Amino acid sequence: MELDELKNTWTVLDEQLKKNETLNKQILQEMVHKRSNKSLSKLTNTEFIGIIIALVFIPFLIWLYGTFLFESMLSVKVFTIACTVYIVLSLIWSWYKLKKIMKIDFSKNVKDSFFCINKYNIMIKQEKIAISIFAPILALSGAFCYYEFNVGISLWTFLVVWITILTVISFWIYKKIYDPHIQSIKKGLEELKELTEE
Repeated sequence: MELDELKNTWTVLDEQLKKNETLNKQILQEMVHKRSNKSLSKLTNTEFIGIIIALVFIPFLIWLYGTFLFESMLSVKVFTIACTVYIVLSLIWSWYKLKKIMKIDFSKNVKDSFFCINKYNIMIKQEKIAISIFAPILALSGAFCYYEFNVGISLWTFLVVWITILTVISFWIYKKIYDPHIQSIKKGLEELKELTEE
């Protein structure tokens, strides 16, 4: 009789432990989802903001290229064409990145989400290389405009300051937004993989 009671007590305790384990796993999964979704939202918002900023510049560049004020200035034509090509390529690239990152779903197949974030990470690395090539070209075409306009030292100083500011902002965006949030998503997916395999 005592043995049967002991067995029943053990069975009840075992079931309770299993329920607690399942509940703890669910709580952990929800915490990982929340943290990873926050990073995913940050990256998605950054891409959307980049697309909006690029779209805002296109009408200005069209106006700059076609305005009668600079129609005889070769440097302005070169600068506007270089900027337009860069922005159009940036828009296509950003849209492709956005499509890739929006496929990440923490409630579905972890393997597919891993593939998407790894692909996105590779694209960000390629983007850094592309910017390091395009940025000097744009800076030089801007300097060519200044040279043709024969501007004073104050405007040259203004140009150098703006190039420095844009370089620092770009570096900050990659260091403080892209890199840490990509790593956060990767870490979250690894944790989800471990939880689902348990």
